[in-house]
Amino acid sequence: MTRKSTGIPGLDSMLQNGFAFPSAILVAGEPGTGKTTLAVQSLFHGAREGEKGLYITAISEPQWLVQKFLSSFSFYDQQLVEKGMVNFIDLGPSIAKNPSDMLEIIKKKIEQYQPERIAIDPITPMTDLLQWRGETREFMHELFAFLKAFNSLVIITAEMSYDDIAHSQESYMVDGVIVLSYPEEEKVRRKFLEVLKMRGTKHTTGRQLIDITDEGLAVQAGLR
Repeated sequence: MTRKSTGIPGLDSMLQNGFAFPSAILVAGEPGTGKTTLAVQSLFHGAREGEKGLYITAISEPQWLVQKFLSSFSFYDQQLVEKGMVNFIDLGPSIAKNPSDMLEIIKKKIEQYQPERIAIDPITPMTDLLQWRGETREFMHELFAFLKAFNSLVIITAEMSYDDIAHSQESYMVDGVIVLSYPEEEKVRRKFLEVLKMRGTKHTTGRQLIDITDEGLAVQAGLR
């Protein structure tokens, strides 16, 4: 099985040397747990290895705001953005008027940029926007069918708790599920990463401590 390095220190060793390629990975967690950092850090790692990356957001935050926040990390390289190795796309303005066009817009952007790594961050506002129209299930099935046919590594983030994951469509459709959390223990909150599912991979189980520093996110495997 072909594998690609995650770009996250400590995570490759938990996954038999990286993510299976191609594959779709769900990174779930509550706000502030590090989902965006993990997804974009992986995009820039791939770009340094010569893999074009595409970051897609909608509704939640404009891409310029995400880039401003991420530029404080050492993994962020503006030269890679200017060279077109990492592209940031904000779909919010395009789909606000007609959410039903969301899927076709995503497909066209992916076909336009031909990325080897894709981050959709987060998918939750997209599905929420379609929910009242009764189009969420169809959207999810068609999106994942398209992504799996496309030869790429896809990281999809979602704002979910542990309880949400078991009932989510995304968790059944993806090849892997990673959960980020920050429970309070002895009046102190610490951040953790846990691999719940990873098809074709003998992965490390259980919560692993993570750090988020100026260099990005790192897993302290074996530390609890």
